[in-house]
Amino acid sequence: RSSLSFFGNFQKTATPDPEPLVLPGIGPEGCALPSPSGINTQPPPIQASIVLAIFAALTLSSIAFSSLLDTLTLNYEWVQTWRYTWPFLGVIYTAAGVTHFTLQKDYENIYPFKGAWGVWYVPGSPSFHVQWTGIAEILGGVGLVVGGLYDAFMPVFGTMPNVITPAGIESDAAAGLLLLTAVVTPANIFMYTHGAKLPMDGPEVPVVGHVVRGVLQVVLFGLLYQMGEGTFDALLN
Repeated sequence: RSSLSFFGNFQKTATPDPEPLVLPGIGPEGCALPSPSGINTQPPPIQASIVLAIFAALTLSSIAFSSLLDTLTLNYEWVQTWRYTWPFLGVIYTAAGVTHFTLQKDYENIYPFKGAWGVWYVPGSPSFHVQWTGIAEILGGVGLVVGGLYDAFMPVFGTMPNVITPAGIESDAAAGLLLLTAVVTPANIFMYTHGAKLPMDGPEVPVVGHVVRGVLQVVLFGLLYQMGEGTFDALLN
């Protein structure tokens, strides 16, 4: 009887399984914790308004920067030599696309969870969106590399290979990457509003870090539009 009593008491005092640890910026639970920006603590309508304002600011700033680039290109011939750096940008995009597969779980972590900001209900799983955007980045990056090298080393009377429009593979790739960068912008905004981490074992990004990222994104939008302007003109005319 004493033996049975011993085992009975042992079963009663058994230690329960520990609850999963919630880390800031990791997973939906971690992204629900107050972020450095504090935006995710606001009511959903305010969060949605802030996200809309960020998109508007990025759009207007990108248009202004693109117009500045256009003016500089027309008035200063030496500025046009920046075209020869396009293959390097293509390499960066290609490498970034590869990381969508080598760091897939980390990229899935910054994909906005359903209901984020009270408005995010895009169909498809995080893994699906991480994979297709990675493939698109690789294709666009390779297009920039091929088109940029062709532009740099082929004779001036050579004809740029056409893929989608008569503007050529380089312009088409840049236009596609501009649209892709716009499509993945919600993930960048989610990192700001909810503190989502990329990589997941990395440090928290302070608000000033997201401001710098926003400025760089404006520069990138302006550059890509200048590079892909011929494609947009061909599609709209």
